Parts: sequence; C-alpha cells; structure tokens
Amino acid sequence: MTTAARLQRSQIYALYLACALEAMSYGAIYALLVTLQRHYHLPTWGLGAIAAGTFAAQVVAQLTLAPFADRGYTRLMLRSGVILAAVGIIGFALAGNLWQLVVARVVLGFGSGIFLPAALRVVITAAGNAEGQAIGYLTGVQVAGFALGPPVAAAVYALAGLRAPFLLQGAGLLACLPILARVPEPAFATHVQRAPLRRLLRIRAVKSGLAIGAGLFLTIGAFEATWSKFLTDRGATNVMVAVGVTIFTAPLVVLAPMGGRFADRYGPSRVAIGGISLLPLILAAFALHVSYWPVVLIAIGQAAVVAVCLPAGQAVIANGCPDELVAAGQGLNGAVGASTAAIASITAAAIYGAAGSTGMWLTLAAVTAMFGLLALNWKPVDPAAAAGTHSQPA
Repeated sequence: MTTAARLQRSQIYALYLACALEAMSYGAIYALLVTLQRHYHLPTWGLGAIAAGTFAAQVVAQLTLAPFADRGYTRLMLRSGVILAAVGIIGFALAGNLWQLVVARVVLGFGSGIFLPAALRVVITAAGNAEGQAIGYLTGVQVAGFALGPPVAAAVYALAGLRAPFLLQGAGLLACLPILARVPEPAFATHVQRAPLRRLLRIRAVKSGLAIGAGLFLTIGAFEATWSKFLTDRGATNVMVAVGVTIFTAPLVVLAPMGGRFADRYGPSRVAIGGISLLPLILAAFALHVSYWPVVLIAIGQAAVVAVCLPAGQAVIANGCPDELVAAGQGLNGAVGASTAAIASITAAAIYGAAGSTGMWLTLAAVTAMFGLLALNWKPVDPAAAAGTHSQPA
C-alpha cells in the first residue's frame, strides 16, 4: 500500500496544524518582541541576536539533518521537530534574560528546520502528480499561521499575561504528537549515497529552483526589514501599517494553493520562471512617488506573484530531485531561502538609509532579475522533468 493510500485525512490535517502552529509561534514572537524587550530590559542589539539565532539554527538543521528524512527517519524528524519547537516556544514563557531568549529561539528554529523538510517529504510523496498543489496548501497554511500569530498572541496577552501566548502555543504543538506519531513512513532507498548536497547541486532543475527561491526570499527579507518604514514614509498611520501588512499576506494564503495547481497543470518551471520574470517590474513600480493606497495595490500584485511562484519553485526542485533526495532538496531550498532573506533584510535596510526607498527598490528589482535569468539558464532541458516527472542528476 502506498504512502498516499495510508495517509489518513486526520494525519494530513495534523501535519498542517503543526505547520500552522509553528508559524504562529514566529508570529507571536514578532508581535510581542518589543513587549519582551521592555519587560526584560533587553538592549536593542539583543533583538537582532534573537533573530539571528533562529536563522542560524534553521540553516544548520536544513543543511545537515534534512537528508535523514530520505533515509527512513521522516516520522522521527516530524516528532522531534514538533517537540523541539514546543520546547523553544515554551522557553519564551520561562526565560528571564536575553541569552535564555536566544537559546529558546535557537531551539525553536532548529525544531522548525527539522520538521519542515520532513513534512514536505510526506506531502510530496503522498501527492503523486499533484505535488504543486500539495506544496501550495502547505505554504498557505504556514502563511496563515504566521498572519494569525500576532493578533492571537496580542489577545491572549491582554487576557492572561505575557507568558500565556507562548505556553498555549507550546501546548498546541505537543497536542499534535499523538496523530503525527501515526503518519506512515514514506518509502525510502536502503542504499544511501554520500554527499547528497553535492549531487543536488549538479542537477539543473534543482539549481533553477534554488535561484527562484532565492529571488522570492530576497523580496520577503527586504519587506520584513523595510515595509513598515516604507508605508510610514508614504503617510501611513500605525493602523494603516497593520492593515498594509495584512493585505500583503492575504494573497499568499489564498493564492498559494492555486499557484500549486497552476504548476501541476502547466509545468512548475514554466509557472515559476514566468512569475519571477514579472517581479522586477513590480518591485520597480514601488520606486514611483505615489501615496499609500497605490503602494498597497502594487503590493497586492507582488504578493500574488510570490504566492504563485513559491510552491511552483519548490515543485521544480521536487520534480528534479531523485526520489531518495526529496527532503534533502527541500532542506537545501529552505536554507538558501533563509540565508537570502537574512542577507536581504540587512542590505535592504542599509540601502534604504543610504539611497532612499527608490534606490532600494531599483536595486532589488535588478538583483531579482538576475536570479530570474539564472533560473531560466538552469531550466530543465528534459520536457518531462519540467512538466512534473522526477529527473535524474545531470
């Protein structure tokens, strides 16, 4: 019996719920970080240390441990990732100083870095020829979880205090364990070849997908660092900034599954490269000197393109990977995306300060266009690989 046949609806829902709760944890920290700073008298540089800990842990976990999901340890990684993420978020409730918060965030990031490649392997293996749609649903669930994190955390904080949001989300993650423990282990190769990352980087489709992911996460990292300031500079109030953030995330929730379906129907490479080719034009449009509402309309278009491209790019990698390297490929993509987003958040803010928003948006447009050209250059030459059949290493 195949993994798809054995994967019950309750198990896939538990997988989605765990992904949403992990993303909600990040949203809760994002919303309450300033409150934590005031409560624990943290230095401003400490906020950067907390964020950097997560980034480093995710990259390490996805590069070193993700391949083990291809070797028969998917179920173990699902459970371990959820437990570590729960310990990390509960650690925010129990921490009393900066370094305890940093350690808690590292544990949370490490748990996410273990869990997500394993979860992607489960849904990709179970999806058959509908890989793009399955990845799209998972992406939409994650974005929805992150978007719900701040308002839920703020409401629970107002009702029950600062520790309560973190304890509640940690308990929710642990509650997913009994069902996740029954998720069947996807089929795996008994013969393990060495140097999986080196093998992956020799595959054209994987390199193309990585370039697509890097271009998308470049914009995500830049938005995280500068979006609120950019909207404020365009005359937005605090309420308008919050509305602008919500408007930006909403298309990602709604359209990611649709983007996955487009990838399955028209070929993930065609959809992803076509979408990322539009991004430089949209990013350049932000450089126009317009008011708040036109900016928001441009942002909706940008979010829609990202929503379509993100699952399509992941599907490009999934289709290009040999079956025994599916999780390793998704882990590598996650590590490249996290690294690119971190670098983009730092450099975009610096460019904004030195050259203003116009200089920043035009620079982002140029670099995104470069990633799009790289993705096109590495586009799979095998039509079957581009349309949805796993290719072999080049």
